[in-house]
Amino acid sequence: MRPNPLLDPVDYLVRRRFPDYEGITARPIPGFGGLSMGGITAEYRTERMALIKAFREEMLALPREDLAERVAAEQEKQRQEVVDRANREERARFFHYPRADADFSHWSKATYWTLDEAIALSFGKAPEVVKWENVQPLVNVSPFAQQYSRVRDLARRATTARVLYDPVLPGVYLAWARRNEIAIPDELTRMVESRGVVVGDWKDNYDQLKAQFDVLLADREKVAEIAQRLIAERDEYKVRVAALEAVSWNGFDPDSPAYPIELDAAMQAWLAVSSSRDASMTIKEQVADWVEPRFKLSAEALQRIATVCNWEKEGGRRRR
Repeated sequence: MRPNPLLDPVDYLVRRRFPDYEGITARPIPGFGGLSMGGITAEYRTERMALIKAFREEMLALPREDLAERVAAEQEKQRQEVVDRANREERARFFHYPRADADFSHWSKATYWTLDEAIALSFGKAPEVVKWENVQPLVNVSPFAQQYSRVRDLARRATTARVLYDPVLPGVYLAWARRNEIAIPDELTRMVESRGVVVGDWKDNYDQLKAQFDVLLADREKVAEIAQRLIAERDEYKVRVAALEAVSWNGFDPDSPAYPIELDAAMQAWLAVSSSRDASMTIKEQVADWVEPRFKLSAEALQRIATVCNWEKEGGRRRR
């Protein structure tokens, strides 16, 4: 039974100093020549009891603060013993043997890994040696097995959510592990990448492509909207032009009170001269010659019309 310092600090220290305390204080077995439990002789028992008594009296004589310090130091020593024992037991387990180390050169060439192979490799262990069926019984007593179990739980959940698959591509699994801050041997990642495998998380790639697609889709819809608006405007203009072309213009009405005689003369003269050009005369001369017999206008009005209709003015707009 492990001594409890909270019940009796002195008894705790005595039992820690004398690990055989239970056998020493046990009653001799009748008929066995004074032997106690564990084959302890009477002489040995007497010697040990004297030492135990002296040590107990020494502890009882200590001031309370000193006794507390002795208990604390012994507790730390006991705790370290437990840790050391657990470490020795852990190092003695099969997954820490040299034969359990993974051959990264071989596994980096594999086209795919099963999920359990990937998990073992992520711990640097040989999948053919370190298998879940061998690790599972040690989950409650081994730190390695506990950590292995937790990574396996995350991987299986990712498989259920179709983030991972079983079997899985090496690059996909390594990227998933990196994304979830699961330690992976650097040598394994380096050797996988040296085979030309891209360590990339397909979900990250998908999210990036999806974001780019959404931007392009929004731009496409915006362009389509503008194109539809322009097409509608073009069709509207076509309708307007067709309506205007359908209206025939027969000239100005001379009987209208708003009849512009000079404008009417200018338009008719321009149409006539531009369609029947006489190279022997200037444009102004030909316009004036055409207007004078047809409209009763003053010399000033005739000059104005000839000037307006002249498309070959010196110093004016250049010919195209």
